[in-house]
Amino acid sequence: MTIKEPWYIGSRMEVVERPETVDELVEQNDEYAGVALLALVLNHPEPEVVLPRIKQALVSPRAQTRANALQCAGHYSRLHASIDHELVALLRRALSDRTRVSGYQIRGYAGDAADDVGIFAPRRKLPRWFRRRFAGPKRSNGW
Repeated sequence: MTIKEPWYIGSRMEVVERPETVDELVEQNDEYAGVALLALVLNHPEPEVVLPRIKQALVSPRAQTRANALQCAGHYSRLHASIDHELVALLRRALSDRTRVSGYQIRGYAGDAADDVGIFAPRRKLPRWFRRRFAGPKRSNGW
């Protein structure tokens, strides 16, 4: 029998059946709240269940939770081809966050998330500043 580490995403799969667990973990400032959020975003089919929880985690005082929430924002846009204005505003704020997590700044995670949003979210739903900074997918020339 394998014992799962507390950070192992499979150990947080109960959140798919009980998404409010993520709310509780974020509110408690739990060190594994971001892992639970990742498990939820990657496995729950309903965007209206995961989106508010991503936004909640993006304002967490714990930097690791914010970093995981940014990863979730990228996954969310890829899985649901969607984004909303509030999430874009939170992402914009994170693009200037110099807080370090494991040697990387939050703004680096935000840049990766913004690249994913630029590729997968509908361009017409993105503000002009975002479309200029994050070009999105290249257009095919018939190749």
